[in-house]
Amino acid sequence: MDELLQEMIAPAPSRSDMARRRRLVSTFVIVALAVVGITSLTTSALFTDNEAITGGAITTGTVDLTTSGTLTFDVPAAGLAPGDAAFATVKVTNAGSLAYRYAVQYQATDVAVPPATAPTAALSSQLKLSSYVLDTGGVASCDHAATDAATPLVSVGPALATTALAKFIGDATQGAQTDDQTLAATAVQTLCFRIDLPTATTNAYQNTSTKITLRFDAEQTVNN
Repeated sequence: MDELLQEMIAPAPSRSDMARRRRLVSTFVIVALAVVGITSLTTSALFTDNEAITGGAITTGTVDLTTSGTLTFDVPAAGLAPGDAAFATVKVTNAGSLAYRYAVQYQATDVAVPPATAPTAALSSQLKLSSYVLDTGGVASCDHAATDAATPLVSVGPALATTALAKFIGDATQGAQTDDQTLAATAVQTLCFRIDLPTATTNAYQNTSTKITLRFDAEQTVNN
């Protein structure tokens, strides 16, 4: 009885209505799938291309200072006498690819003369050290005749510094400084060094000796 009443209130859909509903659902599913397919084509099937290239090597330049490696003063066989001077040359070469400026520091060290085991007097306190450029624009020769008539590039003493390296030619501080020397790539410059023993030197300095150390510091000039 209840089922009959239910059919009278809400009759079961006809077979034609059910078929129509199935067709609507199918159509909806087909349209939805088509939209998904179009979206897929739009987002993942674009034409693309790429190309990679490799450039040549990037190479840095070099700062390479070399010297002739010796500092030998032409001291007479009998040794210096008051009023004498001794000379030495050092060749500075730019063996790198970049132009550079360089500075020179010096230090004097008093040494014993055998058979003594310790210096008998500090000869460094009596010596004067001067430098000249021997190349173009400098002195013609590293000797008395040329240097007596020329103004030294730099002169220190008497007395010479002994406790640590001291400024001599230019300044090793970064950047251009007064008396810094500049060298282009592959260029060479020769320096002349002169040691003077003043005529006022007393007997206390007979048979004494001092060694001179020079340190060369170079830095690039480009962008500096």
